[in-house]
Amino acid sequence: MSEKRLSHAYLLIGPEGDDRREAAVRLTAELLCREPEAPCGVCRDCRKVFAGIHPDVITVERLPGDKGQLRQAIVVDQIRQITADAVVAPNEADRKVYVIREADRMNPAAQNALLKALEDPPGRACFILCAAAADALLPTVRSRCVRRGPGEEAHRGEELPELSELCRSYLTLAAGEDRGEMTRFCLLRTRLGREDAEALLEEFSNALEDILCGRRPDPGLGTERIFKLTALLAEAGGYLRRNVSPKQVFGLLAAESI
Repeated sequence: MSEKRLSHAYLLIGPEGDDRREAAVRLTAELLCREPEAPCGVCRDCRKVFAGIHPDVITVERLPGDKGQLRQAIVVDQIRQITADAVVAPNEADRKVYVIREADRMNPAAQNALLKALEDPPGRACFILCAAAADALLPTVRSRCVRRGPGEEAHRGEELPELSELCRSYLTLAAGEDRGEMTRFCLLRTRLGREDAEALLEEFSNALEDILCGRRPDPGLGTERIFKLTALLAEAGGYLRRNVSPKQVFGLLAAESI
């Protein structure tokens, strides 16, 4: 895998089983192998990955409960542990790889904890999220991962890698009172798929919450406008969940955001 193709997060979609596990191992080897045609299968990193003994590969899975049975979910403390570890330098390889075997089993708190690392990734850490289906993951988590299926090369499909930039544009336009520009901005989003539209609305809502909590500077909206936009975005998200088309939802935003 060439350097330009490396991502900090991959979403590996496929049914639980040997094929998905093998795909996760191969992808891990691709990420850690330093040869031009990765994975080469013969270098030290590749051999350790395939043997399951590489010190820079950390696996996250459901833990056993008090009665020995696996818990229903991967919990927030497990994710906090790996995100804290991700800032520590690798032992041998150029980076660390964290494989979350049943990412669709993460509870909402765990997903939100991981989201922070995906939004501001440690420079020498990669995350591989394995899931039977993407729908169990938050749209904002999905949107920050390169999707991949067993046996496939990495690709972005219809993801929105520019979520943060789109969010900044929306907030700036909402603060600037330019209806024409806001309308053009929203019209350009009307062709989004439902998942990407949900991810974008969630990004907008999270940004407004960050402004209210002082974690993000206010572009000039003011508290009253922030509350009104928060309610508008909640209404728009509700329409999406009731199968209203993204075209109509962004038409609503174009009309009501200013």
